[in-house]
Amino acid sequence: MNTIYDPSGIALRTPFIPSSSLELCQLCKALGDWFVANWISTTQTRIKYKHHLSWNALSESASKGCSFCYQLALEGEQRFMGGTIAFKIQHGKSTAFTAEMDGGSPKILVRCDNVEWCVLDVYTMANDPMLQYRIPRSSQKGDTFDPALASTLTSGKSWLKECKTAHAECRIRDRFVPTRLIDVGLPDGSENPRLLDTKQYGISNDVELEYATLSHCWGQTKHITTETDTLKKHEAGIAFSELNRTFQDTVLVTRALGFRYVWIDSLCIVQDSASDWQRESSLMGSVYSGGAINIAADAAEDGDQGFLSKRTPSCFPYTLPDNDSHGMLIMKASKRKRWVEYSGNLRRRAWVFQEYTLSACSIRYNMNGISWECRCGCYYDSEVISEDNQFRRDTRALKNLPMQWCSVSPSSPASKISEVMALWRKLITDYSKKELTFEMDVLSALSGLASLVHTATGDQYLAGIWRCDLPAALQWVPESYDWRSTTYLAPTWSWATCKKSCPIIYPFPSTTQSKVKILDAGITLDGDNPFGRVSDGFLKLKGLVQRGTFKRLSPDSQELQICLQHNETQVRSSHLYEQYDGEVAALPPVWCLQLCVRVRSLEMFPMQIDGSHLYGILFLEEDRRDGTFRRLAYEICGMTDADWHGAVEKIIVIK
Repeated sequence: MNTIYDPSGIALRTPFIPSSSLELCQLCKALGDWFVANWISTTQTRIKYKHHLSWNALSESASKGCSFCYQLALEGEQRFMGGTIAFKIQHGKSTAFTAEMDGGSPKILVRCDNVEWCVLDVYTMANDPMLQYRIPRSSQKGDTFDPALASTLTSGKSWLKECKTAHAECRIRDRFVPTRLIDVGLPDGSENPRLLDTKQYGISNDVELEYATLSHCWGQTKHITTETDTLKKHEAGIAFSELNRTFQDTVLVTRALGFRYVWIDSLCIVQDSASDWQRESSLMGSVYSGGAINIAADAAEDGDQGFLSKRTPSCFPYTLPDNDSHGMLIMKASKRKRWVEYSGNLRRRAWVFQEYTLSACSIRYNMNGISWECRCGCYYDSEVISEDNQFRRDTRALKNLPMQWCSVSPSSPASKISEVMALWRKLITDYSKKELTFEMDVLSALSGLASLVHTATGDQYLAGIWRCDLPAALQWVPESYDWRSTTYLAPTWSWATCKKSCPIIYPFPSTTQSKVKILDAGITLDGDNPFGRVSDGFLKLKGLVQRGTFKRLSPDSQELQICLQHNETQVRSSHLYEQYDGEVAALPPVWCLQLCVRVRSLEMFPMQIDGSHLYGILFLEEDRRDGTFRRLAYEICGMTDADWHGAVEKIIVIK
């Protein structure tokens, strides 16, 4: 059993043992021989290695158990699922993977369709033949990552201590005591965890009680939850063995970091009580903003996996071409790339987006290591992530967002309120990309952040939109053709009406001139959470409207466009009944509402000589039953004032 040394030459306590259970596909098995042949070659010509020919092939190999294909898929997923590569994957275009030597250093550059996918560091072990060829010996850090080691938890304690003593911004948090907490017992593990009802023990918000919070993926496997018939049992005690792996690891980390209490959603909320869920979910914003630390189980896709288990990277066997000596190479994603990938199971989750933003500091256990992310900095293992790193900038911006809102009050200048609204719209564009297990939670999972904005502005909250931000807040556009949910989630004028994980954007700047007057607005809540689910809503406004008619793009096309009725001006929208194959005459009447305008000046558009401006148009469908309207789409169109000849001012109600 070989001892592993870190770069300073100090022996580490846990040896690296290549795992035979980590399988490789045939293409990956040959990667070691390819690298060795190129590395020790005396010629300057280095041959590219052809890997899988498509993303589908890579994904299939990963699903069949190839550990390295799985690693490649993880490295690229977050970086490219939204750009050119994603487009090519979705449309079945060429996305071949290749590997090549990265200069004169022991690194491999992996490309997908000639776009850099990731950079791999290459290592070997003690006494390996490749040491004579300047391949570095692996360090324990990142190769056999075992977060349960005392050294790893020492890093967490060190970060926490620095955060408490040196980061003034991170010390600012709400004094809040959740309704229930998990008492993890003594640090030595001599006591079983138990569910603590804080009100029964007279613990109020006046008491400064430190607790941790957990962010995790529920996954598909069934795990322990608190329900009406197990509530008293859990208050008496929960055997450690009854907890799933993720909850067990959470208890261990909570104890190791010096905390007595932790908040876990599935144990601290009575899951089969609708009233308890509504009440407690409305308090989740306060729970996470009041917590001393957030534990993010990023490495666990469900509760059975846990996040403290040892993770061994892929090992590649090779044979030296000159003397048939055998050895093993280790390849792992370069640390310099991990921070621009924004990878991790939790980063895709809508609920966790709020939890992460509200928590002053987070200790994150991911597939590659342990990290610390707070309002003042980011750390990976013992490395400080530099100030100019984009990930660090984004992290600080997100975690400091609540602080910015707390500095605003309803009496603040209008310019300050406008800044809050602009930040809210940016937040929504990020939030809309996140995943929800239940799309009915689209507003509930954001309610904690909405509560902060309400405190800052005192404004009326309208199903994801603020009254003072109208009509600018109506200018959202879905980035998916299939965006309408079949379940009622919100009024049609709110972005929250889109189905889950449908990204939206706000294409027009807030400096546009409004062309409508908001007369009234309101919602009907579905429950007690003022920022949660809604069952109805309306928006009453006055503006110029023009009747329109549906027409097909061509006689044999299923895609529709709208023509202004009086002059046949074509106003095409890409989100209107994209695949409608019925009779056009059967569709309800449609109206075009002049929502806003941005005047095209000759300075900005010197080639624009036809006098047209950029109009923001809201397409509305009239309900023949009661005369109300529902939103169909929003488009930006270049039009002249003459195009609106015949438009009438009308008071309309949008549902």
